[in-house]
This record gives sequence, structure tokens and C-alpha cells, in this order.
Amino acid sequence: MKSPGILDHAFGAAYAKRLGGLPGAATTALDALRQRARVTLGTDGLPGPKLEEWRFTPLRGLAKIPFIPAASAEDIEVSDVPLSVPKIAGAARIVLVNGVYRPDLSDQDFSGVSVSPLSTKNVDGRELLGHLATPSAAPLVALNTAYMAEGIALHVHGAAKPIHLVSIGASGAEPAAFHPRVLIVAEANSSLTLIETHVGLPGQPYFSNPVTEIVLGSGAAVRRYVEVAEDADAFHLATTAVAVAENATFEAFHLGLGGALVRQETHVAFAGTDATVKLHGAYALSGKSHHDFTTVIDHHVPSCKSNQIFKGVVADDAHGVYQGRIHVARDAQKTDARQLHKALFLNRGPKVDCKPELEIYADDVQCAHGAATGEIDPDHLFYLLSRGIDPERARNLLVEGFLADAVNEISDETVRDVFVGQIAGWLKKRGVQS
Repeated sequence: MKSPGILDHAFGAAYAKRLGGLPGAATTALDALRQRARVTLGTDGLPGPKLEEWRFTPLRGLAKIPFIPAASAEDIEVSDVPLSVPKIAGAARIVLVNGVYRPDLSDQDFSGVSVSPLSTKNVDGRELLGHLATPSAAPLVALNTAYMAEGIALHVHGAAKPIHLVSIGASGAEPAAFHPRVLIVAEANSSLTLIETHVGLPGQPYFSNPVTEIVLGSGAAVRRYVEVAEDADAFHLATTAVAVAENATFEAFHLGLGGALVRQETHVAFAGTDATVKLHGAYALSGKSHHDFTTVIDHHVPSCKSNQIFKGVVADDAHGVYQGRIHVARDAQKTDARQLHKALFLNRGPKVDCKPELEIYADDVQCAHGAATGEIDPDHLFYLLSRGIDPERARNLLVEGFLADAVNEISDETVRDVFVGQIAGWLKKRGVQS
């Protein structure tokens, strides 16, 4: 009998039988990593509702769908990038379709960074694959590692040209699942801006299960901006693991705008002193959309800073979740760690769960957390209406202003403007009402 913390799921023998040969199967280390992960997956399964960290995001609906490997679906054809994907000025585009690299849809001009499919024999830094995001520590990582059909490795060795990674999900006659893997190794004093757009095509439900590992060398700077705007029937469960060396800076922003069930889980570990992490996000949800932002930041060493600001708006029957845990070890003196989450309700139907945590074992630290929820202030709305602004525009201005505290943390002006435009598009599409 399975533990109540484990779910039966569709990713067993029947799924593996339809998988076929995976790229890089002849690469001993890569295939051995997959085999070990399959053993872990068979033992641990998918997380059930009794696991505390998954209490607010149950996977029962996902577990009931008979997904097939996307690679075995012969009726899926994606010939172009959807028009909804924003164009990022000055960025080179990399396109994945159902987790597989599509060079015909991608740019080939990369400066300061080497881009290689993980199945390529000689990939710089591939020995780091699976060291940060370990299958034994996270069930979704085990699932990804067991069945990753392909992946992309980015080796940053200078001031790299910005990269726009576009992941497109699609299903044919049967629901499909895919498991993209991204490995980013930033050498000492290198820099990279990475923008990610996750979108989907309408049809059968599909399941995107991406895992990203990011290693920052001494003095490196990585800025990662992620937008998830999946199809309304899509499942998107993403895991990111980051290691930050001394004097390095990692900045991330996660924007959630679509998908049936979305979870963006980020683990950051400080591996050297005087490093900085800025991990922010925003979400705008409607319908029955469910988005879970889970963050874990481990301060293992002294004199490091982390800051988190997450803000969201929820409407209809949507459900927003924020779980943020900060761990400060006994030797991590001079730590400065802060987190804040605020949510705005646009009507009386949606739900928000918030669980900020501080786990502190050092005494010379500055740590703080906060959380708040509320509705549109009628006085603020009245003020705008009294100035001749129409009701819908007035509500949109208040929502945009509420989310601005988080969005303004994006240091890249081009990306900030793009994300502001995406939020404005969401507001226009649904016509915000109080």
C-alpha cells in the first residue's frame, strides 16, 4: 500500500514503453542518470496531499490523465512561434517544442555563450547535471531526469548576448507530457540575461515539467526572467536550482499569467560570501487558474543578501499560492534576508494561500517577512472616477499600480517594459471588474 504522501500516476511502464529511444542514449553518463532517476520515481512517485510542501497544490488532477510522451505523438506539428510570444529586442531566440530543441525556429548568432543540446557528446559543464537538482530530493526532478528527451546547455564565458528561450507546448489526439532540461554554467565574472517564455497551443491537456540548474562562478551575474502563459488546460510544474558563488549576483523574476495548474519552485544556495540574490515575481490569474510560487533560499555562508517581493491579483475562481522559506545557518552571520507577499482580490470568488517562513540559527542578522491581502480600495477607485476616468480604465490602473512594486524590481528596462505590456494585455483581455 502506498503512503498517503505518494500518488499513483501515469508515468510508469506504459509511459516508458511508448518513449522510444532518447537522444544521448549512447552517452553513458546521461543514460545512467536517467536510469537512477527512474528507480527513484518508481519508489517515491508523485507528491500527494499529505506532503506539507504540496498541501496547497494537489496533483490529483494531473495523476488521473493518461499522458503519453510527446515524442511519440505523430500528429503534432508546430511550424512557427505563436504570435503571442513577445519579441525581445537584441535577444537571440532559442525555441523548444515539447521540450526538444528546434534549430529551424531558433537563431544561431550567440555571443559570449556556447549553446549545445545536452545529448551532444562534448558539452562543457555537463558533469554538473543533476548535482543541484537531485532526483532524490524532489519527485518532479526525478520525473524530469528519468524522461528528459532533450535539453539545452548554456556555457557563459563572457558578457553574453541576451537569450530568449521560448518553450512551446502542444498535444495531438492524446494528452502529451514533456520534460525539458536546461543547464546554465556562468564562469567567473561572466554575465547573462535570460528571458523565458512558456506558452502552449490549444487542444488536449499537456504537461510541461522543466528543470533548470544554474551555477554562478565568482563575480558572475545572471538575470533570469520567466513568463508562464500556458494554455488554459495545461499543467506546468517547474523546478529551478541555483548555486551562487562569492561576489556573484543572481536576479530572477517570475510572471504567471496562464495555465490550469502551474508551480514555479526555486531553490537558491549561497556557496560564497558577499553574494546577492533578488528573487521576485507577479501573477495575474483568472478563471480556474492555479499558480504556486515556492521559494527556498539557503544562507550557508556569511555576508550575503537576499530579497523577495511577490505580488498578485486573482479573479473569478483562481487560486494563488506563495510559499517562501529562508534558512540561515549558524555560521551565516551578517545575513540580510527579506521576503514580502501581497495579493489583491478582484472579486469574492478567488483564493490565496501564503506561507512565509524564517528559519534562523545565527544571531547577527537582519531578516524580515510580511504578507497581506485585500481588495481594490473604493476610495482610490472613487478618486480616479471623479477625475473623469472610465471605470474599467480606473480598475486597470489600480491593478497595474499594485503589481508595479514587484515588476519595477526588474533591472532590465527592455524586459520590464515587455512584462508590463503582457500584464496590460491580460487586463484588456479579461476586462477587470470589481
